[in-house]
Amino acid sequence: MIGFIGNIIGFLFFCLIVYLIIYSIKTHPEKFELEEGEEIIEIKKGDYWVPEFMWKESQNSGEIAFTNKRIMFKGMFINSSDKNISIPYSEIASIKKAFVMMFPVAFIVTTKDNQNYKFAIMKRDKYIKLINDLAQSN
Repeated sequence: MIGFIGNIIGFLFFCLIVYLIIYSIKTHPEKFELEEGEEIIEIKKGDYWVPEFMWKESQNSGEIAFTNKRIMFKGMFINSSDKNISIPYSEIASIKKAFVMMFPVAFIVTTKDNQNYKFAIMKRDKYIKLINDLAQSN
């Protein structure tokens, strides 16, 4: 009987792991609240890096949505669910390439009020170009 219960618990744990993997792979556009006339151009899995103490940063995994009006980040896990970022293209002063632990996958968005937002995303050059193109058209 104990072996049977152990097998059931193991199976349920396995199902939970499979669910979490599938959930983390696909994007969830329904999580983003859009303004009137706003539409999502592309959603990508990515990270928002928050500066902590001195050189240390904390990673917050989630999704980055590029709309026709702004960049949005929604945290996916418990430790990053409160990290909801919205940056209108009209507020962007500059974008520069950055590194995350020696990997060239990040970029920093600096706003006109001198706030910095560091995002890590694969194919960052594509998204830097997308942001620049959308910022120019707004």
